[in-house]
Amino acid sequence: MGSKNSKIRKTLIFISSFLLIIIIFFTPLAYYIFNLDYYKNLYEINGVFSVLNKDDVLNVTVKIHDFFKYRSGLDPSDYDIRVRYSDENKSVTALFTPDEISHLADVRSLLTKIFILYFFSIILFIVTAFFIIKSDTDDFYKNLGIIFTISSSSILFVIAVLYLLGNNFPVLFENFHLLFFPQGNYSFPGGSLIITIFPFGFFYDFFIRIIVSSAVISAVMLVTGIALICTFKLRKKRKI
Repeated sequence: MGSKNSKIRKTLIFISSFLLIIIIFFTPLAYYIFNLDYYKNLYEINGVFSVLNKDDVLNVTVKIHDFFKYRSGLDPSDYDIRVRYSDENKSVTALFTPDEISHLADVRSLLTKIFILYFFSIILFIVTAFFIIKSDTDDFYKNLGIIFTISSSSILFVIAVLYLLGNNFPVLFENFHLLFFPQGNYSFPGGSLIITIFPFGFFYDFFIRIIVSSAVISAVMLVTGIALICTFKLRKKRKI
């Protein structure tokens, strides 16, 4: 019976650790992906407002966020998603082409899958944590510490690899698109609206922010996990 409980405990710890890895990795994405203030900061850093009208860019960004949330569609003929240039001598406006909107639809589909996985992982993590408490209340601190330590160590390793790959970000960026957008509708000319609003530097800065944020969360989790394990050992010594 004890051996069976031990196997169940180890299985629950493994599942919980895996779920926590997903949660840690996608929490920064969930926070920043619809953060208009952060987008505004990235636009300023990458000189978007020097090319396109600031108010129009921010308005279109809200429209894109609503599109990603399935609150509205994107129509190339919609005047509200047209963007004026910063140079007032240019009377023309920039607009998304059907191909650009098609790619944004693919991005929305990918984000939907990511967030389904993310929120499902949170729910399942809470459920597994409950069963860990129920099956082994006395060792809960140790078990939770092990989960935090395993998941945070794993994510820090992955982050280290991603950071190294980030030194050759153009290749990583290209491979990411080849993997998740195999239909190949992600290449656009340099003057297109989607490239002007979201230049290469935008994605690089976003990538670094996600990596750094995940690393900070993981470091906190690692320290917390070690502290929980140490707390368990101290409590066990006092009972002896």
